[in-house]
Parts: sequence; C-alpha cells; structure tokens
Amino acid sequence: MLKNVIVPLDGSEYSWSAVQHAIQIACPYRATIHGLYAIDAKVIQGDLLDDLKVDPEVAKALYTDKGRKLLKDFSEKCKGAGVVFQPVIDMSAIPDLVRKTATKVDAELIVMGKKGVNAQWTGPLLGSTAESLVRRVKRPVLLAQEKYTPIKKVCVAYDGEIVSIRALRFVADLCERCKWEMSVISVHDSEERRRKLLREAEEMAELHQLKIITIGRSGDATEQIIDAVSGDPNILVAIGAYSSRLRRLILGSVPEEVMRQAAQPVLIYRPPS
Repeated sequence: MLKNVIVPLDGSEYSWSAVQHAIQIACPYRATIHGLYAIDAKVIQGDLLDDLKVDPEVAKALYTDKGRKLLKDFSEKCKGAGVVFQPVIDMSAIPDLVRKTATKVDAELIVMGKKGVNAQWTGPLLGSTAESLVRRVKRPVLLAQEKYTPIKKVCVAYDGEIVSIRALRFVADLCERCKWEMSVISVHDSEERRRKLLREAEEMAELHQLKIITIGRSGDATEQIIDAVSGDPNILVAIGAYSSRLRRLILGSVPEEVMRQAAQPVLIYRPPS
C-alpha cells in the first residue's frame, strides 16, 4: 500500500519524466506526492560564487525563486490529475533532503530521473545523485528515463532470495492497483531451479489475482534481463538489491548494471529500514 511518494525535482527532462511516472502510480493508490527542491549549500557557499563576486544571499534568492516556480508547475500537474501534493524546498543536498523527508513521511517509494540537469556531461553513466540515493536511501527507487512513456507492464527479476521475494510482492501490488501486465524472469543455469523459481512467482501472483508471464533463461543475468525487455518502451524493469553492512551498501553487479544499461525506467527495490 502506497501512501507517500517522493519526487526530487531539478527542472531537467529526466525529473519531469519522473513526475509523470509518480502521478501515474499515485492516482490508483490515492497517495500523496511530496515534491522536493533542494538548494545546494555547497553551490551557494562555494568558492565559485565568491570568485564571480556574487552575493550568496542573491544566489539563494534566485535558486529559491526557481524552486518555487518548479514546485508550482509540479503542483498544477498533480491538481490536474487529482493527486494530493506537498511541496518541500530547503537548503540541503538532494540525497540528504530525500532521506530526511522519506523518514518524516514514511515514504514507500522515491521516483526520480536517472540523470539530472548535468545529463549532457555524464554520457552513458548514471547521474551521481541518482546513484547516491539508490545506495544510501533504504527505500524502493524508481529511476525514470529522459523521455516519459506510460508504464503498462513490469518485468521483475526473481532469484528466490529474501529481498527478491519482497520485490516481487511490491511489484505484484503495483500491478494489481495500476492494472499493469506482469512478467517474471529467472536466470539460472539449472533448468530445475528456474522452474522452481517461476512456480514460486506464479503462486505469489495468484495471491494478487494476477496471471503472469514467466521467462526462464540461462547465461549472464544482466544480459538476459536486458534482452527480455528490449524494444518495449512501456515496460518497467524491477530488481531487488541488498542493503546489508557486509556488502558496504554495494548493490551487487546485476542490479547496478541493469539500472545503468536498461533503456526503460528501472525500479530498484531496497527494503525500507
């Protein structure tokens, strides 16, 4: 059950795409969207403005005005869709503001762009803010592509581990509420193991009265997941990621590579704290 969704906004096309995804998901849940705009203190108080002889208070006022305008536009989109909206603007780094707000409102989902306003300089890499959030915030994070296309299907990777089971449940609930098609892919070299995993997924889906498409593959997990969803812009790729201290908050090669390589939006499921 989703009650609160967080969307950090920076004015980039990626972040507006995230806005559209958040509204699409919030509507059937009647969830509240919390729109965040962070004024980075490092920019306001940094050496660059000092070198340019720019008054920090003037710069702060300019960024504040920009944030208010963006959040107003965001609010109008939510109003048009009948979604409750709460604006948040603060002088803080984006990851810190997201974490603080997520804890305050007990948010169940964060939706943000894969990249931000500096996308043209990141090339094929994931944006630094998105990567930091996925690693540091113990919440499911949906990473949006630059061009918004409505989600109609979800393909979730399932390997039978605890976090994968929880990701499967989370996705099944999304599909039930949002009326999306659901497919499950299990990649394992043992055919017996693949069948067992896919039977588990079917049983889980039945609890949500869903009929799913099952995909069994062998070989490299990342390659098979990417291949299974290739050519479909309306599909959301979902995968669970670990969060134990022993892994030092490293997601693991498969989730990390999937979120970087997929041409579609990606949901990285991390269990809430």
